[in-house]
Amino acid sequence: MTQKIEKLTILDFDGTVLDSTMAWSNVYQSYCKRHYLTISEQIRLNQSNSPFTEWIETIKATHKITQPSKSLIVALNEIAKKVYNKILPKAGFVDFVQVRHTSKSKTIIVSREEPDLIKSYLSNYRISEVSEVLQDSNQKRTRANFYTDISKMYGCKTKNITLIDDSLSHCTIAKQAGVFVIGINDNHSVSRNNQMRLICELYVNDFTPLLKL
Repeated sequence: MTQKIEKLTILDFDGTVLDSTMAWSNVYQSYCKRHYLTISEQIRLNQSNSPFTEWIETIKATHKITQPSKSLIVALNEIAKKVYNKILPKAGFVDFVQVRHTSKSKTIIVSREEPDLIKSYLSNYRISEVSEVLQDSNQKRTRANFYTDISKMYGCKTKNITLIDDSLSHCTIAKQAGVFVIGINDNHSVSRNNQMRLICELYVNDFTPLLKL
């Protein structure tokens, strides 16, 4: 059944809601310590430079892990819950989702991370105003029809959707689809800062400036 709302806010998670720099490297180190494996500095330092699935396969190959990739991901996510819960949300986030929460407005998170990890994080910080957590494991957000489908799902017009994301590719496609785009600076380079400012209606460091919208 289609939900009828007037406004929808779509949030990314990693790099948007929180700064997760080195978080997965810490997860990997904890996993190695639990299983008495020698930590590979190359794996630890290269995590952010390779796709997550490739990183998982590198861990398996390096440590000769025979369990299925999905099982390894589940094990790593259980460790990640504790690691992430120690990272504070970006400034203004909690107040922002509270302000946005009305009978005619919803806030959802769409992210590549496992929903259980995100829900654990939200619960830890007692954030109940996020209506739904959806996983985008296939990078659907890089295709314009993603926003058409979301608008139909929630019964709102595309122009009444706001995307808040740190990804240039996500922001670019959303802009082309007619979505109001707010970029979040996740330790971006000067070059990426300039690119984000060209695409986004707003480009901010955290959620504090958004409380005035």
